[in-house]
Amino acid sequence: MEVSFRQSGIYLPEIDLWLDNIEPCAATWISHGHSDHARGCHAQVIGTPVTLRFYRMRLWLGENDAEPLQLPLEFGQSMDWNGARLTAYPASHILGAAQLLIEYKNERLVYTGDIKLRQPLAGETTEPVQCDRLIIESTFGLPIYRLLERGVADEAIVRFARECLAEGVTPVFIGYALGRGQEIVHVLCRAGITTAVHGAIAKFIPVYEECGYGFPGWEPYESSATAGKALVVVPSHGAALEASGKSIRVAYVSGWAALDNARTRAGAEELIPYSDHADFDELLTLVGQSGAKHIDVVHGYTEPFAHILRTRGYSASAPQRAGDRTSIEAEG
Repeated sequence: MEVSFRQSGIYLPEIDLWLDNIEPCAATWISHGHSDHARGCHAQVIGTPVTLRFYRMRLWLGENDAEPLQLPLEFGQSMDWNGARLTAYPASHILGAAQLLIEYKNERLVYTGDIKLRQPLAGETTEPVQCDRLIIESTFGLPIYRLLERGVADEAIVRFARECLAEGVTPVFIGYALGRGQEIVHVLCRAGITTAVHGAIAKFIPVYEECGYGFPGWEPYESSATAGKALVVVPSHGAALEASGKSIRVAYVSGWAALDNARTRAGAEELIPYSDHADFDELLTLVGQSGAKHIDVVHGYTEPFAHILRTRGYSASAPQRAGDRTSIEAEG
């Protein structure tokens, strides 16, 4: 199957389908709801129902823009598309994130989008999919990145919050607006810790609640009422809190927290190396379990990870995409 790696997304010309295209097009698959994947006013969008909901929540329609036609694809469900068969499988990135299996002319291609193998704090667990060709992201595609399991991360978040509160200090967790933010809030609320949540994170909580995740005791963040609470805020607001002079301690929950220099970069005292992306070992496992004859590595440490795969006997490449997009939400 011909695959064209372009600046705005990945294009499959034989079936006229884009993968995570961020510029308006006739039809695109959207792997998950982060803004570096779920944007652009397209004619038709395919994704899981939750992903399509996040996409629509983010979409700003101009006066001349038509409402995109949404084509929901549940996990395990298939649909026919221009001679190909498309099937969605879970990816443990954020709620609703999915891999796409494309079967066309006796070839099986899997596009993972952002993915990890470990069970998430809130979301579906990845199901590795057998394929002939694998297109996989490699945000943490170096062996220096090894991250925490779900249970260990859960305990670290709760322990830090309780230690701070016992000392009369306000614990502050930095989370992205969609994904990590809700996971941290879910863990804290489940532990019975009163949690104040920044509005950019709070607006997505109802979607998580509808999918069965509880957030008992959370409340909207108010700068004048933070005592005795854990705070979960977006990165930009974390910097403002640090400059406020209040008695706070900041925890950085991220894959980048695997490196000690993240203390300075994030302005955090506590580093909790938990991510919604796969670490190095998970990436190797995903590649091995796919059985792919060829691997295309996109995003992150693409060339180093492709080189590592080649030294291990795989056929692997890192297609160059000028101006590769990034997003604060997708940084790890």
